[in-house]
Amino acid sequence: MIVDSKQPAISRSASGRHEPGVRGAMLADINQIDWVPLGEGVKFKLLRYCDVTGDWVLYVQLQPHVKFGRHKHITPAEFFIMKGELLFERGSAKAGVYGYEEIGEIHEEACGAVETEFLYFGHGPVAFINAQDELLFIADLAFYKDAWNGKLAEDIIS
Repeated sequence: MIVDSKQPAISRSASGRHEPGVRGAMLADINQIDWVPLGEGVKFKLLRYCDVTGDWVLYVQLQPHVKFGRHKHITPAEFFIMKGELLFERGSAKAGVYGYEEIGEIHEEACGAVETEFLYFGHGPVAFINAQDELLFIADLAFYKDAWNGKLAEDIIS
């Protein structure tokens, strides 16, 4: 594997070989990667990221009725539900459902109906905002890399 020499390899796996920032082809076995907390009732595995584009791929586990904080998509995002059911303004996404979130989309009530696991493909920052649309914080690649390294700056759960 080739790793950017400017970035230390980040490894949080049982095998010690998962490097989510590797450039080029790679495989990530979710069964060999440790969970990292992202807030009360939500944890994630950083599968891949790209410092050039700012994209990241997460495997997320959300406990029942845990709700993400109010947020606005500054860039598009995609998800694929692997297990459970994600509830949000548009309705329900159960296991096997793919979703695309467009630029500007605001989520008030995104939560899991039951324990829910999904792949999340982030294509840039997400703004966490209050009821008056004032910025609370930005969840971007740097945010997730810091959280992966045990430095969670903000809680994404409301």
